Amino acid sequence: MKEFLKNQSLYLISLITSISLVVGIMWLDGYRDTKLLIYACLLTLLSVVLFLGITYLRQKKLYQLMESKEVRVNFEQVQEDSSNLSRNVYELLNKEHLYYYQVIQEQKYALEEHQHFMYQWVHQMKTPLAVIELMVDGGELDKHSLLEETDRMKEGLNLALNMARIDSFNQDFMIEQVNLKQLVTQVINEQKRNLIRHQVFPKLEIDEQIVIETDRKWLAFCLTQLLLNSIKYTKKNESRLMITSRMTKNTCELSLKDYGIGIEKKDLPRIFNPFFTGNTGRNQREATGMGLYLVKKVLSRLDHGITVASEKDVGTTMTITFNEMGRKK
Repeated sequence: MKEFLKNQSLYLISLITSISLVVGIMWLDGYRDTKLLIYACLLTLLSVVLFLGITYLRQKKLYQLMESKEVRVNFEQVQEDSSNLSRNVYELLNKEHLYYYQVIQEQKYALEEHQHFMYQWVHQMKTPLAVIELMVDGGELDKHSLLEETDRMKEGLNLALNMARIDSFNQDFMIEQVNLKQLVTQVINEQKRNLIRHQVFPKLEIDEQIVIETDRKWLAFCLTQLLLNSIKYTKKNESRLMITSRMTKNTCELSLKDYGIGIEKKDLPRIFNPFFTGNTGRNQREATGMGLYLVKKVLSRLDHGITVASEKDVGTTMTITFNEMGRKK
């Protein structure tokens, strides 16, 4: 009741002021029938009390919840009121409840995703460490084998780092003009040792004048993941890897085409799902199922698209589309 009267205080003050002004004007005007004025005031007061009483009863649950000292209240009780105000308050609270429930569920899913990835990532990192330990214990430190295992660890660390950074993407990106061929060449040079080890030799057919607007660091990460996949799934004795560009009226496309083992048709719709490796990935000890998932997520936030075309035992083509961004200098 206290909360109700507090919320109606402005109404009561306005009413008392109005009655006082009317009575005052009538008195100054010469109408001095005291009994009739008192009767009119009491009748008005009775009407006000009746109005406030009915209003309170119609909004009783609402004000009871507002006065409640409990930390957690069941706001659904507001539905028991017959007041439009109570119904509107319930609808507003219900919208907020649904919104925050969705936010909590998204955070919960993100946390579970990170935990799952970390468990899997730690397990993957144990393999190159174990190989290095075996080489040390056996006294047979082969330089090329050691570099191969350290490269695997670097790939895993880079993936984990970007997995951690993806949640703060909006604070960690900068759009700038980037020469597409120069960026692709930079990524290839960074993976030169890996390419030579697998005897894969990329052939670039990219127009040197194509400039795109993107985040250099994040796009380089995506290109690295696609290049590593192409290397990883290229067949033995197959050295071809085509990286080409194509300009259309409003877009620029960058394609990476390998001649590897390909992806089964049934797996294609799911390759961008988190932790999905498919039959192809299960044969690779370092497959986490997160590389393409992060690529899709990053490209989506950069407003770039990605499509995949693949045929089992023939090869795979990954195509990045820069919507209305690719152009020549």
